[in-house]
Amino acid sequence: MPSMQEIELKFQIPALALSAVQAELTALDGGHHAPLRLRAAYFDTPERALAHANMALRVRQEGRQWVQTVKAGGSNTMMRLEDNQPAKAPKAGQAVVADLDRHHGTPAEAALRAVLGWDPAQDPSGTATGLIELYRTDITRHRARVTVGAGTPYEGVVELALDLGHIHAGELNVTVRELEIESISGHPMAVIEASRDWVRRHGVWLDTQTKAHRGDRLARLASRSDTPPSEAEAEHATLARPARLQPDSTLDQAWRAALESCLEQISANMSELGTAPAVLQQTGYQWRLGLRRLRALARLLKPTSLPFPHAALAHADALYAQLGLWRDAQALAWLPAKIVRKGGPDLLLPYPDMSATHDEAVIALARSGAATTLCLDLLAALLHPPGDNAESQQPYRPWLVQRLGQWRTRCREAARHAGKLSEVELHTLRKRAKRLRLMADLFAPAWKPKRYQAHGRALKRTLDAMGHIQDEAVAEGWYARAAAEDARARWVQDWLHGRRRKLRRQANRALRDWRSVKAPW
Repeated sequence: MPSMQEIELKFQIPALALSAVQAELTALDGGHHAPLRLRAAYFDTPERALAHANMALRVRQEGRQWVQTVKAGGSNTMMRLEDNQPAKAPKAGQAVVADLDRHHGTPAEAALRAVLGWDPAQDPSGTATGLIELYRTDITRHRARVTVGAGTPYEGVVELALDLGHIHAGELNVTVRELEIESISGHPMAVIEASRDWVRRHGVWLDTQTKAHRGDRLARLASRSDTPPSEAEAEHATLARPARLQPDSTLDQAWRAALESCLEQISANMSELGTAPAVLQQTGYQWRLGLRRLRALARLLKPTSLPFPHAALAHADALYAQLGLWRDAQALAWLPAKIVRKGGPDLLLPYPDMSATHDEAVIALARSGAATTLCLDLLAALLHPPGDNAESQQPYRPWLVQRLGQWRTRCREAARHAGKLSEVELHTLRKRAKRLRLMADLFAPAWKPKRYQAHGRALKRTLDAMGHIQDEAVAEGWYARAAAEDARARWVQDWLHGRRRKLRRQANRALRDWRSVKAPW
């Protein structure tokens, strides 16, 4: 059982689609594979050293065989590193135990050494690392293998695996109802093409949260079983991270690293929202921010001939717009109470579409075919062969400095006349400045740290000031429409309009301060 790179995608199955998925998988298999019982114990340190490193260690019974596996994060959402080694069944009455010596001499050894502080010479089995069993899985797997894209350059054999069962930690358990699509041979694109088919016909949605991820979270909750649900339930938003770049990276390598960063933020938060968490404000915000970063990256790369998936932006644009009303409702939730404190009427925010402001609408979007299709399109782009022309192979940093320099010059010129800008023009400036900040952050490894941080702080203050104006302008429009049916809304409309002059002065000062700060490059 060699070390390898696992290429697979995992999808959650709507409850109403389960019967159809089971029936189709049974028909595709044609009786070649009996259902397989998979029972596994997962190990980590009490401090969750492996989980923090995006790794997992399990010992699993697969029918009559026992296998010990180390998994670690790969280059993107679709690829993970995996090392499988034969294990021995525990003796009757004894607990399952992980033995790190099984991974001695494999690529997994270096990762286990680094994360656990394991010294094979002094502690062959890893007893001193403090590994303990944290959770278990009990799954029944139904399988079928199919050929995808026969006769095309992307031909490949994939395994469809329907996993049904539970994850257990202490007294807690969660249901598993997943479809995994894994590359067995041929081109990795076969996984994506098979996925598109199942998404289209059965409404499955992408989930990048592994069983280990879900099990670790369940174990944490089980360890706090006496904590009130309101305190135990925490958000699990994934924040933006810079692209992983080297000083000598090419432009081809840079756009791929940037796209991987965007995809990670989009898919992780989308997957979290798909679980229908009780609290989702920050996760929803980070998902929308990930979409905004992707759109800004597309704008940055538009003048190039790089194989960036510009066609996929239609889905990103639609999702971003649909999340907009929900975001506005979150951002303006403070307003009704403040109006009352100022002596105004006690009115609810007059949302144009109340249903779009509910958390259920965000969850439905995360589970939508558009959200999953967007991620599949981005993954497909990352499988595109590296470019070998002069544009692709040029050093990325000079190109990036020139491109962002153009953006910054345009923003600074508009900021110089900030006091004369209309609200529409100011909003346009804010969108351009936001793109500048997002791309400066995405490519943070390229900049001088102190100048990058100073520029970022000044730009954030500017964006916050302009953002307050835009938020209140949106609210004013809502109340203006409401005033046609409720005269009390006119008071709020006038009050908001009267605040604008003060907010504009604050924004003008912030813009002036930002113009005096040097560029991060």
